[in-house]
Amino acid sequence: MNYKVVILDIDGTILPHGKTLSHATKDAIERLRANGKEVVLATGRAPYFSDSIIKQTGVTSMVFFNGAYAFHQGREIYKSAIDKNVLERVHQLSNQHKHPLTYLSKTSFKVTDLSHPFVVEAYQQDPWKPELAPPQFWTDQEIYQLFLHCDVEEELHYQREVPELDFRRWTSGARTCDVNLSNSNKAVGLTKLLEKLGIAPDEAVAFGDGLNDLEMLSLVGMGVAMGNARAELKEVANMVTLSSEEDGVRYGLECLGLI
Repeated sequence: MNYKVVILDIDGTILPHGKTLSHATKDAIERLRANGKEVVLATGRAPYFSDSIIKQTGVTSMVFFNGAYAFHQGREIYKSAIDKNVLERVHQLSNQHKHPLTYLSKTSFKVTDLSHPFVVEAYQQDPWKPELAPPQFWTDQEIYQLFLHCDVEEELHYQREVPELDFRRWTSGARTCDVNLSNSNKAVGLTKLLEKLGIAPDEAVAFGDGLNDLEMLSLVGMGVAMGNARAELKEVANMVTLSSEEDGVRYGLECLGLI
């Protein structure tokens, strides 16, 4: 198959958790471009969490917020904010159960409780730190994603009461999860982007490691799970490469003959 585009998740894929972009991975991305391949980033991150990686890779087409926001050559082409009525229900539940929420808008992120141990834990390895959310932050801003900070079993309240939303843990033991619209995932944003690029999904390769990559790997012609990926993702992947710590993206691209 003549693959035309390579789609890369960031955390746990091109970027080992808590580490920086390796020379090998950066070189692989440069070689892809030299071989005439499009390179796209598809991440659960917000744009402002991705600036450094964007600069290092030189990528100009991206999907953020797990598919809720897409850019083509640096220009916005798609967005899907969470409805205010849905946000109000989540807000009420979080107050009732005393679970902090992080609200992510297009330009900033704020959390309802800075001192909560689950919040401190969530951001302890990150260079960015949240600010306290003003009471009306979620009503004044378009919100594309939430982080819900609670134990796994407590998440059930939200799944039952707010079926319009999808909840996915960062890792198996994490006490924080991504919260996105149920009808919004990386495959949705990528479909919009691929249409703009004039590339069919079966002409695409995608690399990922987390539960938020399930739909993406199922969409493309060649879905590659990292060696450190969740077992559920490896089951739907066409191929499993080495871990992000072992420069698995470069290894996978070499196996596919793309670099």
